[in-house]
Amino acid sequence: MSSGISRRSVLRTIGIGTALAATGFPLSACSTSDGGNALTNDGKKLAPWPTYIPQPDAPKPDLAPSDKGVQPAFFSYPKELKQSVAEKPGDGSKVKVWTITWGAPPTAKAKHKLWQALNKELGVDLDLVVIPAMESQQKFATLVAGGELPDIMCVSANLPNPTELIAAKCQDLTEFLSGDAVKTYPNLAAVPTYAWKAAGRIGGRIYRIPVERARIGHSLSANLERLKQAGIWVPEIGGIAVDDFTKGLQQLSGRKQWGMGVAGLGAFGFNSIMPAFGSPNAWSVKDGQFNSYIETDEFRAGLEQLAKWKQAGVYRADPLSHDASLGIDFQTGITATVSRANVDFTGNAVAIKDGFTLETVRPFKPSNGARPGHWFSPGADYTTVLKKASKDRIKLLLRVLDYMAAPFGTKEYELITYGVEGTHFERSADGSPALNETALNGDNKDTLGIAFMACSQQVLFLPASVPAAADLVERRHAFQTEIAEVGIADPSVGLLSKTMNAKLNELQLLREDAMKAIIMGRRPLSSWDTTIKDWKAKGGDQAADEYAKAHAAAQA
Repeated sequence: MSSGISRRSVLRTIGIGTALAATGFPLSACSTSDGGNALTNDGKKLAPWPTYIPQPDAPKPDLAPSDKGVQPAFFSYPKELKQSVAEKPGDGSKVKVWTITWGAPPTAKAKHKLWQALNKELGVDLDLVVIPAMESQQKFATLVAGGELPDIMCVSANLPNPTELIAAKCQDLTEFLSGDAVKTYPNLAAVPTYAWKAAGRIGGRIYRIPVERARIGHSLSANLERLKQAGIWVPEIGGIAVDDFTKGLQQLSGRKQWGMGVAGLGAFGFNSIMPAFGSPNAWSVKDGQFNSYIETDEFRAGLEQLAKWKQAGVYRADPLSHDASLGIDFQTGITATVSRANVDFTGNAVAIKDGFTLETVRPFKPSNGARPGHWFSPGADYTTVLKKASKDRIKLLLRVLDYMAAPFGTKEYELITYGVEGTHFERSADGSPALNETALNGDNKDTLGIAFMACSQQVLFLPASVPAAADLVERRHAFQTEIAEVGIADPSVGLLSKTMNAKLNELQLLREDAMKAIIMGRRPLSSWDTTIKDWKAKGGDQAADEYAKAHAAAQA
């Protein structure tokens, strides 16, 4: 019997983080478009966000969260699990769900034991349509063209112009969730307000339920022993100059090992590097005007540093061909550092076990004299919408989602996350679930895509299979506490821009292709000026104007 999470699960976790890295924009920040004035929030009466009420049945964390984005932390699995949903949500009817997976799709319902267990507890027949994440954009277009929409849909930024569809075909949830109305669904009420803001409004109304993610964003994960070996482990923000950090990375590079793991997807991990040079997070606002980070001297300074590292040999000679192995290279010690999303912390810890000590690099002191910072994530990546239906039907669907949003340490969370005891897991000595071969071989939540329907606030917790798990959780919480103090938010999160939604992929590709060319030495740094002009002309300036109007409306 295995007591951890399978390598396939780790790869799925890595896949999620890699996809987030690839965008360069927070997913939620660009997940909406302005399909006409009716869909913007300009001049509209804004529906209050759902009232935040912590789940009373959730266990108290060992280390508390903060409103700046620090996650609640648990040193051990709760001894006593409470029921967070008083009654079975469903009425026996079929509920069709369109969702995604970053791994293999599930086996048939008749063979998938977790699927069957969920149906029993929910009191519905979940008809899950699970799409590979990388195919979701194409498949969503086919879904919309087909006309008949499922009851519950997982929506991401990469889907084509979703706001028009949502406003036309999906349920306005304002009367069910806005303000104190959300109290009917206590697990949804426990979703932090920052996640609802990341989901945003449409025409001043609430249509989307956020899939919460931590505010802590990308950072450099590190092999502590190797950084200490090179004399560059300094657990203090701005505690080591970038030139000294570079010299240490060079010492760690050679004999088929490298100081920094990078790849083409995510443009050399720029999400972790640019904020150290004081770059804004996607946009900055001054006197009501939005300006892109690519226009700033700070972003350019970070780009120059990435090119210097390539010249210094701290990357592989062929970094653009190692997208698939990026995470594994770090976990197996081939690279000493790697830029990862916060969601990758657990997967890395489980895969590394006692191979080395996992740590997080604090932002170095940059060469441009800026105050080192950290880019906050928006607080949600995917959102859930419901097809228009009668009030009773919408209430049923919300009860289902309320169950799926059960917090860590409840009976519902255990079923969703680990499955059925004796079928999917056994108890470790400390009481935490240890997945068995049934779960590790695909009978799990990842294949079902249910984590993208709804979820509670994510927590810091590691299974007993991870050596010194409590110590690692405590150190990660300490990092989050420090880094939250220098966090930089993206002011476009939750705002509407029809241009950015329509041209997101085009503008990202333009930016990232130019970055890669400069870093790899195929173009000079001076060519960045042309990239900025092209980016602005092809939609960047128009998006800035739209964001400015939406921002002004939100402040009114």
